[in-house]
Amino acid sequence: MRSDILGNIQIDLLYFINNGLQNPILDKIVPIIYSITDVRVIFALILLVLIGSKILKKDRIFKIACLCFAAYCLSIVFIMISKSFYPSIRPFIALEGIRLTVHDNGFYSFPSGHFGISMTVLSVILLTADKYKHELLALSAIYLLILSFVVLYGGVHYPVDILGGGIIGFISAFTVVRLCGNYINI
Repeated sequence: MRSDILGNIQIDLLYFINNGLQNPILDKIVPIIYSITDVRVIFALILLVLIGSKILKKDRIFKIACLCFAAYCLSIVFIMISKSFYPSIRPFIALEGIRLTVHDNGFYSFPSGHFGISMTVLSVILLTADKYKHELLALSAIYLLILSFVVLYGGVHYPVDILGGGIIGFISAFTVVRLCGNYINI
C-alpha cells in the first residue's frame, strides 16, 4: 500500500512536470541543458581541467580533478551495475502521455546517469573545498534542482531515478575522497 502511494506521487510529479508545465520555451531550452550536462561532456570537462591545471601548474586543482576523475569512473561502474540489476523502462516508453523532449540514449532509466555523475563531481568539489563552501553548496543545489527538472521534463527519468543517481554519486565521491584524498595530500 505504502509503495503504491509513493509510486503514485512520483508518477503524478512526473506528469505534472512533463505535461503540466509544457511550453514552447522549455521545449527548446531543456534539450540544450540536457545535452551540456551529459556524462560525456562532464568527462571532457574533467579532462580539460586535468590538462589545463597541469599546464598552468595549479597543483591543488589538478589533485581535485584527479579525484573527480576517479570518482567519475567509480560512479559510472555503480550506475551501469545498477542499470543491469534494476532494468527500469524509461517513462516516455512505459507511461502513456509522457513526452520525450530530449535525445534518448536508449539505456534503462534507473539510476539517472546525468544526475549521478553531476552529483559525483559536485560532491568531490564540495568535500575538498577549503574556501567558498557555502557559495559552492548554493550553486550546486541550484544546478542539481535545474538538472532534476530537466530530466523529468525531458521524460527520461522518474523522481526515484534522480534519488538513486544522487546517492550513487555522493557515495562514489565520498569513497574516493576518503580513500585517496589524504594519499594525494589534498
